[in-house]
Amino acid sequence: MQNGFRGISLLGAACALALVSGCAQMPSLGAPAADSGQTDAGTVSAECNPAVGGAIGALAGSMFGKGKGHLAGAAIGAGIGVFACMAYNYHARKVRDARSVEDQYRRDRGALPANNTISAYQTALLPGETIRSGSKAAMQSRVTLVRGTQDAAPQLKEQLTLFAPDGRQLTTVTKDATAIDGTGEYETNFDFNLPKGIQDGRYTMRSALYMDGQQVRTNEVPMLVVS
Repeated sequence: MQNGFRGISLLGAACALALVSGCAQMPSLGAPAADSGQTDAGTVSAECNPAVGGAIGALAGSMFGKGKGHLAGAAIGAGIGVFACMAYNYHARKVRDARSVEDQYRRDRGALPANNTISAYQTALLPGETIRSGSKAAMQSRVTLVRGTQDAAPQLKEQLTLFAPDGRQLTTVTKDATAIDGTGEYETNFDFNLPKGIQDGRYTMRSALYMDGQQVRTNEVPMLVVS
């Protein structure tokens, strides 16, 4: 009987966590930055409430244990629920034109590539690597794309993943980089609000760039969260 109840609890926890994690993937109508001529705006779900997400996560977490383990599971679940409700606004704009990028590539390599090539991908956390909980921040990347002489324009996506101080994955989101449509240097931004009251510590933000379905570049940036 105890084993049967345990199985039901695990199933309920999985369903609750699935419900909460779905909030992070709901698209929203985020407004692009004012200076962005070309944009690929991410979206936010008005129905994903961090307090509700934390409560559901705590309920799911508590099902995984009892006694002290029960309380620890509830705390972990609550944290996951809050992060699942983080909303991201994504946008991109061109900062250097094709001619400038191609001229530099020719100087460095001798000739343009036959295939689409990401010649540079750098990432930084703004306004800095120390972020106060409850405040706004942005993961900004610079992408330099050289379109191949024998290739069609590539399909690019960018992914952002947040890891807890203990290495657990807290949330991940992927956006189509439709503004990156040909040779040039582009600036991309994942804007987000860090949940208020989260645990202080050193988190990790990982950005990944995909071209035609294949991961081509990754960067990791530490993020120190303080109260």
